[in-house]
Amino acid sequence: MNSIFNQLLNVKGVVVETVRIVDSPLRPEPVLEVRVRPRKGILRCSRCGKRRHGYDQGGGVRRWRHQDFGCWRVELVAMMPCVDCPGCGVVVASVPWAEPGSRFTRDFEAECAWLMTVADQKTVSGFLHVAWRTAGDIAHRVADRLRADMPSPFDGLTAIGVDETSYRKGHTYITVVVDHERRRVIWAHDGYGRDVFDLFFRQLTDEQKASIKVVTGDGARWIDSCVREHCSNAERVLDGFHIVSWMSDALDKVRERLWNQARHEHDEETVKRMRGVKYAVLKNPGDLTDR
Repeated sequence: MNSIFNQLLNVKGVVVETVRIVDSPLRPEPVLEVRVRPRKGILRCSRCGKRRHGYDQGGGVRRWRHQDFGCWRVELVAMMPCVDCPGCGVVVASVPWAEPGSRFTRDFEAECAWLMTVADQKTVSGFLHVAWRTAGDIAHRVADRLRADMPSPFDGLTAIGVDETSYRKGHTYITVVVDHERRRVIWAHDGYGRDVFDLFFRQLTDEQKASIKVVTGDGARWIDSCVREHCSNAERVLDGFHIVSWMSDALDKVRERLWNQARHEHDEETVKRMRGVKYAVLKNPGDLTDR
C-alpha cells in the first residue's frame, strides 16, 4: 500500500511510512493523512539549500496540504529534523515536497496557480477550500519561482517592435514591446510616449541595449528620440502594419476624390462604377471576384 501511495504522490526523495484516514470532530471533513519522511542523506538547509549535518529531530509534527485524491483531502505529515548551518544557524531542514515556510506542497501550489489563470480568485479559493488571500499568496509564490528560473526576456534581443494600443473603449493606452525573433511580448506598461518607452530601456543593461539592431514601430517621433538616446547603433524601421494602413488610407482618399469629381461632373457611369468599391480596391488582385 505504501508503494502505491509513493507513486501517487509522485514526489522524488520521499518515503511513505503510513497512510490513515483521520475523522475527528475538530475537523470539518475526514482527511487522508500520509505520514512521510525524506530519504536519508539529503538533509539541506531550508534557507541556503546546501547540504548540512543534522542537529536534532525537530520540534514536532508538521503538516502540508497536498492535492486531493478524488473527494479526499490529503495532508502530508512528517517529523522534520533541524540542521546546523554555519551561515544560517540551526534551522529546519528543507523538504523535497514543499517550499520553506509554506503549508502547501509544490504540486498543490502549482494546481492553485494554474486554476488562477482560468478562473477568478474567489472561485479558486472556494474550489480548493482555502482562504481568498491564501490563493493569491500561492499564485504570487509560484510566479516568483517561475520568474527566478526563467532566463531574462531581455537577453539576446536583436529586433524589437513597439506600439501603443487603447483599451476600455479607447480611453486608456498601453505600450507594448515585442521580440520579433522569438515572437513574444517582453514588456508592457500603462500609458504611451517617450516617458513610458524610457522605462523599458531603463530595465536593460548596456550589453542588452547594444545587442538591439532593429527597432520597428510607427512614425511617432518619441520612438525615434528614444532609439537615438538608448540604442544609437540600432536601425529605425517602419513596421509593415502601419505602412499598409497608411497606403490603404491614401488609396481610399483617392477613391473618394474620384467619386466626388464624377458627381460634380454628372458622370453617372463613373459614379455607378465607383459606388461600393471601397473594399474591393483594397483587396489583392487574386482575391477579387467577378462582381
